[in-house]
Amino acid sequence: MQQTEKYWNMILRGAMSIVAVMLLVGVILAFSPKVKQLQAYQNTNDMLQQRIDVTVTAERELKEKQRRFLSDPAFVEKVAHEVGYARAGETIFHFPEETGSR
Repeated sequence: MQQTEKYWNMILRGAMSIVAVMLLVGVILAFSPKVKQLQAYQNTNDMLQQRIDVTVTAERELKEKQRRFLSDPAFVEKVAHEVGYARAGETIFHFPEETGSR
């Protein structure tokens, strides 16, 4: 009697182990697509955050230029000269950049 009980316990343990492994595999298979989706969302979030950072930096620079245009006459004159404007009687010289060796 004790021998059959021992076999039944072994069979029960084996069956429980198999069920536990099957449950574990099922949970892994069930959550695997969600983990991949989460990683894709995180990658998208990182890319968008980088774009936001670049945009915020550009906005800051533009606001600084706007402030300088309103309050700094020397900056306005410098920018005007860079785009080709000159005061009456001024001459602006443009020198081409040298490329390569001769």
